[in-house]
Amino acid sequence: ILNWYFLPHFPMLILFFISALAETNRPPFDLPEAESELVAGYQVEYSSTPFLLFMIGELVAVVLMCALVSLLFLGGWLSPLPFLPDGFLWMFLKMLFVFFCFSMVKAITPRYRYDQLMRLGWKVFLPFSLFWVVFVAFAAKFEWFWGIYARWPM
Repeated sequence: ILNWYFLPHFPMLILFFISALAETNRPPFDLPEAESELVAGYQVEYSSTPFLLFMIGELVAVVLMCALVSLLFLGGWLSPLPFLPDGFLWMFLKMLFVFFCFSMVKAITPRYRYDQLMRLGWKVFLPFSLFWVVFVAFAAKFEWFWGIYARWPM
């Protein structure tokens, strides 16, 4: 567990998770399903099979985001316990955990408006992610925090 990236990059895990929610149109960022879009949105024109294909595409995007969070931050297929073998089962369980987190966010948060989403992205996420890249570069170069950010010798 100590070699996974969710501990040293926990703020980026939160930021990536929220960005994944926004990218997959999941609540609280489900703007295509807001009241104004139900009357005149792009999904009004589709029914039956084309609408099903849209829904399958959105759910595939959710599964891929769960896989990305599992790979980038939760160790992917690596076992959390050193005496257990690595394998796809761990990746699947971590993806289920992230999907459970997606579902819990859907159950407990209100919907954002479009202007709130844009403000959050441009004024919070972008500056913080740029700051984090610079911070990790300095932390890796000067071996701050016991060298946890310096995974490879420079």
